[in-house]
Amino acid sequence: MLSAEQLTRMSRLLDEALPLDRESRRRWLDTLAPENADLKPSLDRILFQSKDDPHGEPASAVLPSLPRTGVVNTIVAGAHIGPYELIRQLGAGGMAEVWLARRADGAFKRDVALKLPALSRLREDLERRFARERDILAALEHPNIARLYDAGIDPGGLPYIAMEYVAGRPLTQWCDERRLPVRERVALFLQVLDAVQYAHERRVLHRDIKPSNILVSEDGRVRLLDFGVAKLLADQPQDTQLTQMYGQALTPEYASPELLLGEPAGEAGDIYALGVVLNELLCGSRPYRLQAGASRTLLERAVVEARIDPASVQITKDAAAARDTTPERLTRQLRGDLDAIVLKALAKRPQDRYPDANAFGQDLRRHLEGGAVQARYGRLAYRTGKFLLRHRRETAAAAAALIVAVALAVVLARLPLLSGASAPKRAAERAAELFAVPAGDHSIAVLPFRDMSEKKDQEYFSDGLSEELIDRLAQNPDLRVIARTSSFQFKDRNEDVRAIGHALGVANVLEGSVRRSGNEVRVTAQLIRASDGSHLWSNTYERAFGDIFQLQDEIAAMVARALQVTLGPDAAARRGRTANAQAYNLLLEGNYVADHNTRSDSERAVALYRAALQADPEYALAWAKIAHVSILQTSIGWVPPADGVAVARDAVQRALRIDPDLAYAHRMHALLLEEFDWDWQQAASEYRRGLELDPSDLHARIGLADLKAIRAGSFEERIEYSRQLLESDPLDSYERWSIGWMLLGAGQFEEARAALRKLVELNPGYAGGPSFLALSLLLLNRPAEALAAVQTESDETFRMSTEPAVYWTLGERTKSDEALARLEAKYANSSAYNIAEMYAWRGDRDRAFAWLHRARQQHDPGMEMVRIDPLLRNLHPDPRFQAVLAQMKLAE
Repeated sequence: MLSAEQLTRMSRLLDEALPLDRESRRRWLDTLAPENADLKPSLDRILFQSKDDPHGEPASAVLPSLPRTGVVNTIVAGAHIGPYELIRQLGAGGMAEVWLARRADGAFKRDVALKLPALSRLREDLERRFARERDILAALEHPNIARLYDAGIDPGGLPYIAMEYVAGRPLTQWCDERRLPVRERVALFLQVLDAVQYAHERRVLHRDIKPSNILVSEDGRVRLLDFGVAKLLADQPQDTQLTQMYGQALTPEYASPELLLGEPAGEAGDIYALGVVLNELLCGSRPYRLQAGASRTLLERAVVEARIDPASVQITKDAAAARDTTPERLTRQLRGDLDAIVLKALAKRPQDRYPDANAFGQDLRRHLEGGAVQARYGRLAYRTGKFLLRHRRETAAAAAALIVAVALAVVLARLPLLSGASAPKRAAERAAELFAVPAGDHSIAVLPFRDMSEKKDQEYFSDGLSEELIDRLAQNPDLRVIARTSSFQFKDRNEDVRAIGHALGVANVLEGSVRRSGNEVRVTAQLIRASDGSHLWSNTYERAFGDIFQLQDEIAAMVARALQVTLGPDAAARRGRTANAQAYNLLLEGNYVADHNTRSDSERAVALYRAALQADPEYALAWAKIAHVSILQTSIGWVPPADGVAVARDAVQRALRIDPDLAYAHRMHALLLEEFDWDWQQAASEYRRGLELDPSDLHARIGLADLKAIRAGSFEERIEYSRQLLESDPLDSYERWSIGWMLLGAGQFEEARAALRKLVELNPGYAGGPSFLALSLLLLNRPAEALAAVQTESDETFRMSTEPAVYWTLGERTKSDEALARLEAKYANSSAYNIAEMYAWRGDRDRAFAWLHRARQQHDPGMEMVRIDPLLRNLHPDPRFQAVLAQMKLAE
């Protein structure tokens, strides 16, 4: 006779084995863990020696030697359990059977799903368990959760629960049978998340989320079933004996690492299971691919230890067909946002997953709406940070805008706390103190003009007009013009102009409005002195849309006259323009969309630029814009490198063929040569050509300064240009971060620490700020302070890429090893350069060079910094380092 403890293990093992075919069962039994060897003879008899084929039979039919309830020795159709008559079995597992049943006493006429224990082992515990489930279900009333109708214990002592019978199919099957596309699958999954969020808010965990517990009815309504292993969050911290015995009823393929390791359950466990379901829903397979019949031990090891590949690389031809598409198209649909969302839900550490089902759902909704998803932000900030370090913030305007918005909030959030007539003045003083930017008389901020059109559908045009004015005024070297990323932070804000002026460090503010109707444009502009709010000049213009360039020139000329400065020549600004009003309008709309900086918006922007080219095939600036967006898409990872580079290269060549003197196109060509060819000499030549054509292009000057730093370790010019940019863009946290990084490369560690400390104080949420501050502290041999800094890092990738060095310097070698192992497991394919940095810091040169080799093969953008990276300095004496520099064309 088996003991109670053996029966519990037997039940768990049968849950694994019964769903397998005969051959898979044999392999499973052969690899049974040693701790279950005492059950092997019984399992062999049950699985292979039954007179009838046990496959697909309920556990009660294949365990004749185990005790049953005293009343119901055999559960069959037609039997009565309490007031219910059994009709047919719906499903079975090691813990319970579910039958379709109807009320036999006529109390109500509806079919129900009647849940019954498969065995009567430890009957008192089972009764308590079913009573527990009854109480949990009774508290849940949600349209996407199967309702509880009745619960009790029949006269023979057998507990039962009568639930809503859902005539549906498991989620994955329902979608596959209808060849449902990805977008519709995500919409269905959102119903599941709503149900789970509802349960979690009532402090109830599910703990067995899987497709078979998520049924979809014919009308497309989702129902979440089976809280058979649910656990109340309000329980004591330690599981009761009941949950310890039955907690393993969960399905291991969908269980989180912490549950498989026996750690306490939490909401994060359900989030992980939801991630597995979503992975399967999107690509047709679970994240861990094991041979059929693999033991539970092997599965648990995979879940706990193995790296998860993105869903986009798990696709098969059949899976794509089930989603009514091709493998190539499905890969494109999943790559990026959806990959990032799934991987965040499947993070090994609970704290790295979504905090709740609501946040999970919000990210999916952002994806469906074309917005920027939070799961991708960490990686985006990391990759864009590296990209921007070389290619200027204009390629990621929305990301920069987010950064600036946070910085701006530091100043403007204080305004409601101030009262009386002195409020604007005191707010302005605080802003000036924070940014320390002098407000000379010859300084101006152009605020985004307001869209006053009747349908409010001309925002792209009003924004475009504002940007054109910024560019036109910036042609005068004697006039300091605030950059778009700072001035546009005041869009739709009703802030006092004096506070705005002091926050941006300018003496004058230009604001206005645009009303467009058909081909007619009405523009009102006014120039205001920031110190007292007085008007220096204002005017209203009514023009045909085709005269927009003349209108821009008129406004810029009047502003210059009012400020008593001479407007510089605009030959460079006019290069690449079009006389076609429709083409120009489409270009402005493309610029507006591109600034949103999401994958879908970047694709739409390219489509708008191409539409502009249909209107004017000789529109050189539109070709250059396509090149620019394609470079961004490729660098961030939204399109495969081969595809993105080919599009960008073709576009920039077409732009220069049409207009060889378009400075902007030469700068895009330089970016291509620098980013993808690592051809520093030719890139420098293109930057210089751009500057010859447009000497006012500070971005081209910065490009040259970057190359000088990368190739020769000379940082002075680059740091000076960052400071100049801060004068025109005082809310730009990126340039503050850039100064800190360049000071680190220059070996000025204390100055770097001061600069990065100021950045973190100004913008605590800036991705990478705390981590780079921690690196500066490490280089100053202040590891305890470095640990405190890195622990405030909001971006996971930056934090994980810094922790191994911090713990190593603190002498906590085990923690350093663990942190580095986590970094390798999660980011080996995208952060090889950072892993090399950590090994170099730890003095492991062999591994450091191995990872540098891998980073070069992956074309990791960090490789551009290999010569000047202070974390790699202990590799310099090694001859292999000179070989790396030679491969990167950076050798002296």
